[in-house]
Amino acid sequence: MVKTKNHFQKKRMKDLIFCALVLAVPVAQFIIFYLVVNFNSIIMAFQRYENGKFIFNGLQNFRDMWMEVAHGSTLDAIKNSIIVYFCSSLLGLTLSLVFSFYIYKKMPFSKTFRVVLYLPSILSSMVTVTVFKQLVEIGVKDIFSLQNGLLSNPDTKMGTLIFFQLLMGFGTQILMYSGAMNGIDDSAVEAARLDGVNTFQEFFYITLPLIYPTIVTFLVVGMAGMFTNQLNLYAFYGNGGNLGREYWTVGFMLFQRVNTSKTLAEYPLLATYGMTLTLIAAPMTLLFRKGLEKFGPSLD
Repeated sequence: MVKTKNHFQKKRMKDLIFCALVLAVPVAQFIIFYLVVNFNSIIMAFQRYENGKFIFNGLQNFRDMWMEVAHGSTLDAIKNSIIVYFCSSLLGLTLSLVFSFYIYKKMPFSKTFRVVLYLPSILSSMVTVTVFKQLVEIGVKDIFSLQNGLLSNPDTKMGTLIFFQLLMGFGTQILMYSGAMNGIDDSAVEAARLDGVNTFQEFFYITLPLIYPTIVTFLVVGMAGMFTNQLNLYAFYGNGGNLGREYWTVGFMLFQRVNTSKTLAEYPLLATYGMTLTLIAAPMTLLFRKGLEKFGPSLD
């Protein structure tokens, strides 16, 4: 039986309806939870809440924000966010690449390392935090006969929190880096071996250049999320009642203030913070990506 033009049109319409139904949920989620929310935040940055409604406030919110930054503890939060990013990028990136290469080369206990390093990423964050707190507060204290645990000691608290951040990020990075390494053509590695390349030279001159796009992706995503990183402080300290402000990050500061705000009058200033940080982070991220792509290794 010859299929008519009308038959193909009906089939095409059914396919379009099916695709529309499949895409409806993610598209609606994107519109509601990204476009609408962010558009409302931009408008709110120029408003104030008074007598039960939002009214235009000009640039006063931006003046209030800069006064708060100049005379408050916001500068400490900004400094901590930058420190966390660079520690995660430099130390975390280095260790992740080394362990990923170790797993990629199928060296002794490589499968064990893969499971152990990925385990914190699949466990509940509260479970991981509880075990980690017991280890660094009681275990390390008893083993080394310390007066205080690592989180109780002001000199080691920030470093311990950053270490936990690195530990939590290992799983995803190792999974992605080792996957990218497994995609390297075996002929390239074999040719390098025939030319006398050792393991260290293979890592620096063969592996890293070939997975460089994956490295760039992680660095750029980290830069974009610099001011939203909470350093898992809520999991450790809840709303931060017993955590000094000198350990806050910008992400935790904004979350804590939104979470504990009792009136809508506080939202416009927080929206101003979000808009300002976006205007700072967005061009920084784009320039950073452009620099990484321009000065990265050439495969020609």
